[in-house]
Amino acid sequence: MARSDSEVFKKLHRKLKSLEQMRKKQEGLFLNHQIVTRDIEEIYGAIYLNAVASFESFIEELFIGLLVGRIHSKHSRVAARVTIKSTKVARDILLRGRNFFNWLPYDNTEKTARIFFVDGRPFTILTMDDKELLGKCLVIRNAIAHKSRYAVRKFSKEVLSNITLAPRDKRPKSFLRSQFSMSPPTNYYQHYVAETLKIAMKLC
Repeated sequence: MARSDSEVFKKLHRKLKSLEQMRKKQEGLFLNHQIVTRDIEEIYGAIYLNAVASFESFIEELFIGLLVGRIHSKHSRVAARVTIKSTKVARDILLRGRNFFNWLPYDNTEKTARIFFVDGRPFTILTMDDKELLGKCLVIRNAIAHKSRYAVRKFSKEVLSNITLAPRDKRPKSFLRSQFSMSPPTNYYQHYVAETLKIAMKLC
C-alpha cells in the first residue's frame, strides 16, 4: 500500500527540527562563553549544509516514491509516464552511472520531472519566487562547501545584494547568523530553512 506524501514531509520536518535544536544548543554555549565566534560560525555552516542535503534527500525520496507508486500524492493529476516498480531500477535510471543526482538547481528536478511525470506534476507547481529562493539556498551552500572565488563572488552578487550587513557578516557562514528579522527574532539560517520547509509542504 502506498504511503502518503505527508510522511515524507514529516521526515524532513523532524530532521530540520533536530538541526534547529542543535543550533539553539550551540547558541546557548556561545552565550555562556563556552565556544567562540569562529566555532559557532563553523557550526552554522555545518548545519546549513546538512539542512540543504536533507531537502535534496526529501526531493529524491518523493520523486522516486511517486515514480514507483510507493508514495501517493495529495495533488490531483499526478501520474507517472512510465511504469517502474523497482526503487533500485528507478534510481539506476536517474543516476545513469553517476554516484548521485543533483536535484538542485531546481531546474534539474523540473526538467527530469517533465520526462517521468505527466506535466511534471507535482514538481512543476512551484512559483518563480520558490525557485528563486531555492537558487539562493544553493548559492549559499556552494559558497560554504566550495569556498572558491567564483562561488563567493556569486554569493555576494546573488544573495548579499540589497542587504546591509557588517563586513564580517558578509562571509557566508557569518551571514547565516546575521539578523533577518527583529520580530520575531530570526536569523538568515532560520529564514532560509523555514522557507525551504514551506516549499516542501507545497510539494506534499
